[in-house]
Amino acid sequence: MEKEIKLTPQYFDYVFGAEYDAIVQPGGRYSGKSYNSEIEEAVNLASKKDYKLLIIQDLDKGGADGYYAGLVDKIEQFEQTQAYNITTSSTKIVNNINGNQVLFRGYKTPQQKKDVKNIDQVTKIVVEEGEWMTFNDFLSLVQQLRGKQEKDRRLDILLNTVNEDCFVNKELVEAKPDKVFEYFPGTKRPKVFEKSFVTEYEIEGEMKKSTIKVLVVLSTHFDNPYLTGQQRAAIEVLRDTDPELYKQLGEARFIKPGGAYFKEFDKNVHVIKPFAIPTHWDRYVSIDYGLDMFAVGFYAIDIHGKHYLYRTIDIPDLIISDAAKTLIEAVGKEKIRYYYAPRDLWNRRQETGKSVASIFAENKIRLTQSDNDRVNGGLAMKELLKVYDSVDIETGEPIKDTNLYIFDTCTTIIHALNVVLTDEKSSDKYATEPHDITHTLDQFRYYATGRQRPTKVNKPIRKPNTKAVLSGYNGYNRR
Repeated sequence: MEKEIKLTPQYFDYVFGAEYDAIVQPGGRYSGKSYNSEIEEAVNLASKKDYKLLIIQDLDKGGADGYYAGLVDKIEQFEQTQAYNITTSSTKIVNNINGNQVLFRGYKTPQQKKDVKNIDQVTKIVVEEGEWMTFNDFLSLVQQLRGKQEKDRRLDILLNTVNEDCFVNKELVEAKPDKVFEYFPGTKRPKVFEKSFVTEYEIEGEMKKSTIKVLVVLSTHFDNPYLTGQQRAAIEVLRDTDPELYKQLGEARFIKPGGAYFKEFDKNVHVIKPFAIPTHWDRYVSIDYGLDMFAVGFYAIDIHGKHYLYRTIDIPDLIISDAAKTLIEAVGKEKIRYYYAPRDLWNRRQETGKSVASIFAENKIRLTQSDNDRVNGGLAMKELLKVYDSVDIETGEPIKDTNLYIFDTCTTIIHALNVVLTDEKSSDKYATEPHDITHTLDQFRYYATGRQRPTKVNKPIRKPNTKAVLSGYNGYNRR
């Protein structure tokens, strides 16, 4: 007996069974991207040969939630549950008839990424909620595809359009496409298109080329004909009530999430090209230490009180003494006025009986306690990030100015400022999850609550100019 399960027309036309190295699917609410993917994978698990599926999802949500629950539901809809070994507490589903299997893994921490790299013979990878991915993550996962059936190898990335700084938006959506299959109605904005990444490399004196062919499919609720009127209306009402959110949910445009904590942050204002920090500017270092991440920010202040974040360190798995040595090497011959750190680094640790601060002191780095209050710290950060109207001193033209500038090489904190959300329990704090991006924000918070002043420049005493005195001047060289 045949069982009919519907896909959205857009997915059926462009994605289902398509042979690409990667298919990237940014979509708004109710676009059906996860639903469609779960159906395709239920079909593949039942019909393909030597098929190993890897699902990358947020394991903090629980093994029985997210894509796991959706895939189990589709297997049930196909009435094939008896063919599988399914347990709600497992991170694995196995088809007992053909041996095909599904593995569920996280990809947040270095250890999780290492674990994924050790999985062999992966045919297909589906990344759920992939707005966090970097280009390096993308390349690593494509290289992970080594399943026996080459024609079935594919990386699928499903994501919401909430991170305008993510590589999907920068390298794919905002880039010029190679070939466009479909535009958004009445516009020249590509909706379904191809984009390839070509890498040249040399092997034994011979130049080779590697091409990753990507299909990008942007979708909105208009691409899902199976919605109820109430579901569609819930998005369309945003045209008038929240136009910015409608761009994201109704038009699949990448915008800063509505719950973003640092709405003041504007990369077009705050992020600048690096330059040589003048030697007379006061410099500060701020740190946040944990075994999962050692986060450091290097700051300088000019004579006008402008702050510059010119370097960051973000290294996991460093014991305290190694963290101190790493910082000493990074500082080199720079003269640092203060090293800011949170108060808890003065607490004695059970494993050594010493505090982090004391171990840093043994390594000739004397830390200065900074206010650890998250509310006051968040407000201080916002004050530094505040954008205001000013005038270009050279041209006289109006410009946007701020109190903090960040070198574009400090990519970790730029990303974190752009995506971190407001804490669900307190609008006065930024969220502590995802935890892998909050360490760099915390070191910024400790700096923001520190006490710094504009660099003071002592004017040199000038000797009287005899000729100027004789000419009737005030006795000093004029500039």
